[in-house]
Amino acid sequence: MALQSLLRDGQLPDAVKNVDAKQAALGVVAATVVYQCASWLIASVAEKNKMKRLGATSKPAVPSSTLPIIHNTLDFVKHTEHLHDWLMTLVEEYQGRTFVLRALGRPDVVVFSSQESIEDVMKKQFDSFPKGAFLADYFGDVFGEGIFVVNGVKWLHQRKTASNLFTARSLRESMTETIRKHTVHLRQILLDAGAQDKTVDLHDLFSRLSAESFAEIGFGINMGMLDNNEGDHPFQVAFDRSQHSMTLRRFKPSWFWLFQKRFKLGAEAQISEDAETIHTAVLDIIAESLKLRQSGATQEGPVNLVSLFLDSYEKSPDAKNGEFDPKYLVDVVVNFINAGRDTTAQALSWFFKNLTQHPEVTAKLRAELYEVLPGLMDGSIDTPTMEQVEQLTYLEAAIRESLRLYPALPYSTKVAANDVVMSDGTFIRKGQSTAIPAYAYNRMKYVWGPDAAEYNPERFIDPETGKIITYSPYKFFAFNAGPRICLGMNLAMLELKIVAASLLSRVDLEVLNPDKVTYKVSLTLPVRDGMPTRVSPYTHKTL
Repeated sequence: MALQSLLRDGQLPDAVKNVDAKQAALGVVAATVVYQCASWLIASVAEKNKMKRLGATSKPAVPSSTLPIIHNTLDFVKHTEHLHDWLMTLVEEYQGRTFVLRALGRPDVVVFSSQESIEDVMKKQFDSFPKGAFLADYFGDVFGEGIFVVNGVKWLHQRKTASNLFTARSLRESMTETIRKHTVHLRQILLDAGAQDKTVDLHDLFSRLSAESFAEIGFGINMGMLDNNEGDHPFQVAFDRSQHSMTLRRFKPSWFWLFQKRFKLGAEAQISEDAETIHTAVLDIIAESLKLRQSGATQEGPVNLVSLFLDSYEKSPDAKNGEFDPKYLVDVVVNFINAGRDTTAQALSWFFKNLTQHPEVTAKLRAELYEVLPGLMDGSIDTPTMEQVEQLTYLEAAIRESLRLYPALPYSTKVAANDVVMSDGTFIRKGQSTAIPAYAYNRMKYVWGPDAAEYNPERFIDPETGKIITYSPYKFFAFNAGPRICLGMNLAMLELKIVAASLLSRVDLEVLNPDKVTYKVSLTLPVRDGMPTRVSPYTHKTL
């Protein structure tokens, strides 16, 4: 009856059409699934053959939390703000074995956490692991084509040019005095705050100190950051906020943040504003430095970065028919200010946080100062010289141990430029992003022993000789290693020791609620929400 009714009403052709449409749709879905499965199977077989041909014996492990289709997308969303702790649990689980993380809309991230694989990336197979184009995509708004994001000829040119600053005799003769001068200024700010029973944001003050010191050493100018230390400095705020926001791009689908950037929405609108603030300030720095150059002051005083790069500009791949491109210098200055500011500011912040939690270390540091530099402790020496701080073995060990637990670069990334077989036989596919999670790696028992998570400066002192232990640069790489080792490493260590010794000799710094102080996910390892600190003058004692 139903069929007769359909025939009588003329509805059968439409019903047939509906059935045909559904069958066609199901057919498309089925064909797509078959195609995807076939593609995966073909790619899998091809990869296995490639691995066999190259001598690879394994692929990166896949974490148990990895889900079908969406992979580790939910993990990244859940752990974005405490990324390093999440990675720590994974690194601990795999005990140095390489593993891979995947998320929708993002490239794979292959994570290395063994000394052997880290040496592969940083030295043995350095050319196979450049900084990928994605790094410029993530951070180019602020860093442009500076040394932090470029590879090849541009990177080599900038590195060679800047190395003249860090090896110049004039720098060695002047940088200590610059650091000492600004350290005395900071110390007085702290003592004044203590006299008024005011707490200070120690992290902010150290950031200002580092920026001020590096601006004078690198560019011959005074930024006035310590002169005006009340309230937030726009340059500081823009730098910190933009780095955090650009870092979070790593954990978002590319289409999402690129859409926001195109229409200046949400965090992308703020990044654009911050980049303008930073670049405007940097143009002022360059203008001041150029005035010094034109007046001839740079010929009499120490060399600076702007002069070095202008002198070598004609050799740069950025040079265009001999015409000066201001963007070239802006990119250079932004990158070096960032490096000079963050490394020491964050290291000092975490160092004094560790001292608050370990008063026994503070006591040992002061005992060393009384023994080696009694004049600093009794006030006859205002601040130590470069030669004097080199004698402070326990201080250097305490700083190194703090850098181990709180590395300036907690998570560094590269990309595989070609198919790579690691020393342990692991196969890395061309185009895969790679990461070295220094924060997590440095806290592993399989690397540093059962007390790996503890702050223990004696770890860096040879009990027989009393001298600093020099570990492999691929076990302890606070300043990177291999061809990309930090140019300003010695300058940073000098500043850390001068500032630490000068403050310990006159000031007691108590970081409030140190157990609650944590990091903010960013390019480096800044303190989240500041570091409130109580200040009081140090009462000298006869030991």
